[in-house]
Amino acid sequence: VSQIQAGNLQMRKVVIVGCGNPLRGDDGVGPRLIRYLWERGLPPHIKLVDGGTSGVDVVFHMEGADEVVFVDACCTGEEPGTVFCVPHEEVEELPSSEEANLHSIKWYHAVAIARHLLNGNYPKSIKVYLIEGKSFGIGEVLSEEVESAMKKLAERIIKEYSIEGGKVVELELKEDGYLIIPADVAERYLGGCMSVLVIPRGMHFTLLPLPTSAQGGLLLKRINKEGDRAVLLWELLPPGTPSGKKKAVWSDEEGGLVVSLI
Repeated sequence: VSQIQAGNLQMRKVVIVGCGNPLRGDDGVGPRLIRYLWERGLPPHIKLVDGGTSGVDVVFHMEGADEVVFVDACCTGEEPGTVFCVPHEEVEELPSSEEANLHSIKWYHAVAIARHLLNGNYPKSIKVYLIEGKSFGIGEVLSEEVESAMKKLAERIIKEYSIEGGKVVELELKEDGYLIIPADVAERYLGGCMSVLVIPRGMHFTLLPLPTSAQGGLLLKRINKEGDRAVLLWELLPPGTPSGKKKAVWSDEEGGLVVSLI
């Protein structure tokens, strides 16, 4: 497997932080988004952090990340559910880290503290999404407008980051549950392996190449003279998984090919 890993691009480390108090209505949109993403399932290079209760721990989750994405509620007077993306240059203009309460910090405090503490391990890029809230009363649930905006933003994040990092390749999932792997992709990422270990992760899964069939796993069949391969996955697929073209990318961290079912 180490030979297969060599020469392939490593996936970027992405950290997504949901900020806010889940007990105060729309203020809890950040943690709710994290829960939504967790239920959907994300590949291993994406780390989810509930920043609603983590306090200063958020800073250390940011350490060594290629990109950090914060999601929080805001109150500007715009229509509830409006989503704002804070420009990078504005993220850089932050208050002093001394202004933060270590047990209850805002995203901008976390960024300021991280810049002070992490030095060379400071994230390469930071993005902030703010969702306009409607109601912030204690014990209230998310308003319909904010919940709808949260789900749309979550889907946007999934599409943007699920296969971020290495070279994206295309596979095909047939209606009968066979995953077709083109010959060039199979040769580059799976070598001469006869079987693969499949690790389901919600709407993604990882194919780990096994050097010999004696190690178990699922049979990787050669299906034509061109060398295309196929593996039967139907028992491992989430209910309602659509067939068709699927995107995948190699993960050095997992030592396998991460395939998106979206």
